[in-house]
Amino acid sequence: MEKRCIINNNDYVLVLGGANVDIQGVPKDKLILRDSNIGTINISLGGVARNIAENLSRLGVYVKLLTAVGDDLYGNKILEHCKDLKIDVSDVIVSKKHSTSTYLSILDEKKDMAVALSCMDICEEITIDYIKSKENIFKNSKICIADTNLSREVLEYITQIKDVNIFLDTVSTSKAQRVKDFIGRLHTIKPNRYEAQVLTGISVDSVDNAKRACEYLLNKGVKRVFLSLGEEGALCAGQEFNMFKIDMQKIKVVNATGAGDAFLAGLAFASIKCMDITECAKFAMSCAAIALLSENTISDEMSVENVYKKMKEMELCLKNI
Repeated sequence: MEKRCIINNNDYVLVLGGANVDIQGVPKDKLILRDSNIGTINISLGGVARNIAENLSRLGVYVKLLTAVGDDLYGNKILEHCKDLKIDVSDVIVSKKHSTSTYLSILDEKKDMAVALSCMDICEEITIDYIKSKENIFKNSKICIADTNLSREVLEYITQIKDVNIFLDTVSTSKAQRVKDFIGRLHTIKPNRYEAQVLTGISVDSVDNAKRACEYLLNKGVKRVFLSLGEEGALCAGQEFNMFKIDMQKIKVVNATGAGDAFLAGLAFASIKCMDITECAKFAMSCAAIALLSENTISDEMSVENVYKKMKEMELCLKNI
């Protein structure tokens, strides 16, 4: 584990949202829909917030995780694994009402997601009253990272807590809609092209339209937007810098599931370290690349040293647009 990067032990990043068990299926040959496919099935710990928290911890950041797990085998496994990673889970809800949430995904023959199902009813237990009881944890955090597995009401409430910079993972198109009406209160967001379309009403089918979508979000009040364009890289836009596009060399993708979580963790780390915006983008993209090259959702190779090595290896091209 890397040496902790924050100045003193009282500083931390707060991560809020989903923690669950991931069940992932990969076909041996071309995926055939509506048929039984021969393949492999893996079970691992996941959830957007939990994934981000683990990536941050592997980067040497002190992390507090606020989530809900069931009082069951998988819930206990999540808590024990977090403790092993030195993630603070002392304020996590342990529910006797709901079981630990589960995420089921099927990848295609290119190792990209074909379809997924999630059962995350337990997130209903993360209420405004729960957030109110933890408000000091929010106010004392360096950064708060939230995902849209939370209810609209909870998301709206946390965006009104004063002096808290919120980074948001939009998770999916359906869940991204939860923040549409108050998107401007967020500091940093990381949508893909489809989530950006939901938030802006602009079809992000070209770089020009991606630029328009970013401008729309900035005009709403968002401080920074990192719009993922998949294999085409990402568009980076902010109130305090010129918009630019970051391209990434082609790599052989092993597993695309955890790349977005690694990217956002990289952004948070780089922000804590006060990197300039171009270095933020390069660091985050390198974190995503390490995730893409791993069979696991969270790469065992995730570390500050390895990210810097990857930055040197990759041909990361930045273009002002």
